[in-house]
Amino acid sequence: MKNVQGYITIDSVVNDYLDESEQSNHKYFKIWQLAFRGMEQLGLDFFYQVKSVKLPVDATNQTVLLPADYINYTKIGVLNDRGEVIPLIFNQKMTTYADLTPTRDSQTQDTTLFDYYSPESPVFFNFWDGIAYGNIYGIPSGSPFVGNFNIDVKNSLILLNENFFYNYIILEYIASPVETEEYYIPLQFREALIAYLAWKDIANMPTTRKGNLGDKRDRRHEYYNERRLAMSRYKPLYLEETFEMAQMYTRLAVKS
Repeated sequence: MKNVQGYITIDSVVNDYLDESEQSNHKYFKIWQLAFRGMEQLGLDFFYQVKSVKLPVDATNQTVLLPADYINYTKIGVLNDRGEVIPLIFNQKMTTYADLTPTRDSQTQDTTLFDYYSPESPVFFNFWDGIAYGNIYGIPSGSPFVGNFNIDVKNSLILLNENFFYNYIILEYIASPVETEEYYIPLQFREALIAYLAWKDIANMPTTRKGNLGDKRDRRHEYYNERRLAMSRYKPLYLEETFEMAQMYTRLAVKS
C-alpha cells in the first residue's frame, strides 16, 4: 500500500475493500469505477487541489482556451513583480456572441452610445479625470486594473476585454479527475471511501438477502458518518485559532 506524505492511492482503497468484503479480484474493475465516483464526490467537496497554469491569449479575438479538465475557476489574472496574481474583474455583461470568430471585437461593439451621461444616453460614467469621464466602479482599492473577463463554458473559452494588454493569463482552477491517471486521496478519507464502496456495491441490487433495504440504509448512513469524521480530521478545529477569530470579531464589533 502506497503512502505519499499522508496520501494513499485509490488502488489501495479498492484492495482494502475487496479484502474486507471477501470478494475476488474479478470485481476489481467494478469497485474501481465506484471508487473513482466516490473520489469525485469527496474531492469536489473537500480535498481537490487547485491547479495553476499560464495560458496564452489568442490575440485575434482576445480569448483563452480553457483546459480540458477545467471544472471551475478560483482565480484569473496576471503576475506582478512579486509573483502574486493580480486578478481580473469578472464582467457578466461581456457577451459570448461571436467568441469563436477572429473578428469578435468588431462584432460586439456599438459606438452609437455616448461616453457621458445625458437624457439621450443610458450610459453613466461617474468619474471626471480633468479630460474626460470614466467609470471607476468595480476597480479594487489598492490594486491595478488589468482587465475584465467572462467565461463561455459551452465553448470552453475565457473572454477578455478589448485591448487586453497582456499576452497570457494565470488561471487557477479546480480540475476534473481522469480515469487513466493514478490518483491519491488524503489518508483521512480512507474509511469514508471504503464506506462509500460498501454502500454503492449493493445500492442498485434487487431487494434480496444480499441487498435488503435495511442493509442499504445502514451502509448509506455509515458512509455519511465516515464522511463527517473524515472532514473533521482533515480540517480540525483548533481552540487557539477559534480564540483568535473570536478576538478579531470582538474588535470589529467594538469598532463598528
